[in-house]
Amino acid sequence: MASLRTAFRPRGTASRPYGTASRPRAVVAATAAAALIVLAGCDTLSFRRLDYDQTERAKITRITVDGDGDGSGDVVVRATGPVDQVQIKRVVRYQGGEPDSRYEIRGDELVLPTDCGQRCSISWEVTAPPGVAVRGGTGSGNVDLNEVGAVEFTLSSGDLTVSGASGEVRASTASGNIRLTEVAGPVRLRTGSGDIEARRLASAVDAEAAPGNLTVELDQPAPVRLHTTSGDIDLAVPAGRYRVRADAKSGDTDVRVSNDPGASLLLDVTATSGNVTVSSR
Repeated sequence: MASLRTAFRPRGTASRPYGTASRPRAVVAATAAAALIVLAGCDTLSFRRLDYDQTERAKITRITVDGDGDGSGDVVVRATGPVDQVQIKRVVRYQGGEPDSRYEIRGDELVLPTDCGQRCSISWEVTAPPGVAVRGGTGSGNVDLNEVGAVEFTLSSGDLTVSGASGEVRASTASGNIRLTEVAGPVRLRTGSGDIEARRLASAVDAEAAPGNLTVELDQPAPVRLHTTSGDIDLAVPAGRYRVRADAKSGDTDVRVSNDPGASLLLDVTATSGNVTVSSR
């Protein structure tokens, strides 16, 4: 059975460092600082802020952001750290009673909660080993993932940025933009309302915005499917053989790539309302 480690701060010690439960043969390097900052507000209760910075000796290969669609706060993951440790910073802002904001380590998995109750938000900044996989979701806030592996993430409100991912990326936002740069694996993107910008891609792309603009650039020939209900689409592909299916139902269509009916790679690009451009890089 996988071991479980939690990081927490005892009740009633809002201005003191929090403790960490340890397990045998695990070396924990922790520096935790908690500071209460009274912020100006118009409500009866003032906002408070807690800051933590902790390093765990653990070989993390997976990060799960556990918000159940209701959490609030930013999430930053930089997969640029040593293979045998993870640095975890968090900022908790809240009103009223002090919330539970602990993270968990379950074997090789780091679990980050983003839902700490009403009038509360948790922002995370994690430095993890290269290629760590990230999955999960949160309610509102911006998400920035750098040099990670595979990504599967759902965001209700906020912008999602992924750069240098070595695996497949599957991401969606109900309201917010998605930006990708240098992704090696296949990509599946959805926005309920927001723009999609994806550059330097090396594999298949499937992206929809309802509504929103789509800008996609491939570094390697691959199949592409792009659709928007309202917005412009701009697709740039490298030299290669493509079947091209481009349609702007209410707008202009500009295709600068030769349509080869015998090609195995399909570029399927449609805009219900907006312009469509398909060009060669």
